[in-house]
Amino acid sequence: TNFDNETQAFIDAKDETKKLIEKYELPILSVGRWNSEPIKEGKINREVVASLKEQIAAAAQLGSPVFNLGVNRDESVSLYKNYVLAVEYLSEMLEWAGEKNITLALYNCSWNNFLYEDKTWEVVLPELPELMIKYDCSHAYYRGTDYVSELYKWSDRVAHMHIKGTMALNGNYVDDPPAGIDSIEWSRVFAVLYKAGYDRTLSIEPHSGVWQGELGERGINFTIDFIKKFILR
Repeated sequence: TNFDNETQAFIDAKDETKKLIEKYELPILSVGRWNSEPIKEGKINREVVASLKEQIAAAAQLGSPVFNLGVNRDESVSLYKNYVLAVEYLSEMLEWAGEKNITLALYNCSWNNFLYEDKTWEVVLPELPELMIKYDCSHAYYRGTDYVSELYKWSDRVAHMHIKGTMALNGNYVDDPPAGIDSIEWSRVFAVLYKAGYDRTLSIEPHSGVWQGELGERGINFTIDFIKKFILR
């Protein structure tokens, strides 16, 4: 969910969602809230905390093992203060999630989140050993980061992986085509995941304005067939 109304809709629909899970025998393996602002005016925003705790509780009732979130940067206070508040906030959320048997993971998207890359993880993650990462190579790719090296460094902290294709030319965004028709070096990514013993979820994320409708369905099927080649059992 990306906005407060979507979060509330998710919470309100949890009973119906549970029925759908049982009907289709298709479990939810990850839930997340993007674009929240838990830090505001130099302190922790208790309204946001309450909303996210309720969403985490709903995710637990639906059997999701992972909840993804970010931490916004409050420009009204120093970067140091932001780190202090982030650790305090995440510590509280980790305790709540732990009681619900849910793993908490930072998403590596920079949307309203300043804890999205190596230099910030080096500060926060050692202080919070139970906090994990939801990794999406496309975000690091756009930032010009060596996403394979970054993934390798933090591979033991990855709790969820997005499979999202992406492409840029001369530093300019082109599209997010299906994985396998894009610029991500998926063979190297999977080599790192195997090295780390990763055995968690791979979540395909359609994210293109071009690959929609029938073409979008064909793109998803293409990605499934492409990624299956890397899954050795």
